[in-house]
Amino acid sequence: MELANQRIRHPKQGKLVLKAADGQAKAVNDVLMYLSSANPNLCRIMQETVHDCCEGEIWGILLACLATHHWSFGINSDRRGYSEASKRIDLSIIEVFLIDEHEFETVIKEEVLSQALEDPEPKMRQAAAYIAGMRGNIRAVPILAETIRTGNRDWQLRAVKALAVLGDESCVLPLVSALTMNREKLHREARRALIGMGELAEPAWVDLLKHPDSHIRWEAARGLGDIGDARAAPILVEGLLDSNYAVRWATADVLARLGESAVPAMLKFISYRIMTERSRQAAYHALHGIKSRETRARLEPLLNALRNSTASGEVSTIAHRLLVEWESS
Repeated sequence: MELANQRIRHPKQGKLVLKAADGQAKAVNDVLMYLSSANPNLCRIMQETVHDCCEGEIWGILLACLATHHWSFGINSDRRGYSEASKRIDLSIIEVFLIDEHEFETVIKEEVLSQALEDPEPKMRQAAAYIAGMRGNIRAVPILAETIRTGNRDWQLRAVKALAVLGDESCVLPLVSALTMNREKLHREARRALIGMGELAEPAWVDLLKHPDSHIRWEAARGLGDIGDARAAPILVEGLLDSNYAVRWATADVLARLGESAVPAMLKFISYRIMTERSRQAAYHALHGIKSRETRARLEPLLNALRNSTASGEVSTIAHRLLVEWESS
């Protein structure tokens, strides 16, 4: 390979990158040392050089380094230093893959990533899917889903991040899988991603209202509340009967936020369902929490009955009367 000096900002490092692209181990090691440097200027110089040279082979080598973490540049004796350098290499490689400084980079990168998506080595597929997903390639979704099922925690988190960037309907189920795996960082990141998908995630949240884990049901109620679609109210109201206090109160809060548009569903629910003391309190919380004073005034007879445990027998009758009046108006 020859160095195209007219477009190489750092010729000395350019020769090093070309040697690395030829597979020379020492040159690869030296490139990684630049990328691992705590000096941002040295790291930037090497990133710019990789952009300028843009040989297909160097992209494949960097992707393999990201996937397998196989390098030995003389810092193994200090495990903390090695760990920090490893993080810097990862960030440097990811950044250089995600930014196209020259038009000719795009085609070369996409070809390298496309081949790696079919690689028999799972780690290579995971790394390629993450980068491809962050670059907006929808082909990465099945492998990102596979990463969530089988990858280690770092790669699971990266997969969630890539799915959030893609924001396609096909990303919802893998994100639900990540949400239900634990209640740690993976759970929180998956929830954030699902919320970011808005209405695309609504059917998933509805399904999760029936999940055996009360915490997931709580998340589902809140997720639907963030979407703010009153069409979910007839399903949401069932949460007022949930055996878990937090789920009932989250449901009530969401229904209150939906406001007047959720009132018919609540009135119908109260009219025809057998209310326990706990569900009666939750229903009161939902109706009393509606911001509109006019709406609360119309519902005052029902609110009084819900508030008074001795009038619980009148609740369904009052709710039904209000429902008829509401629908006729």
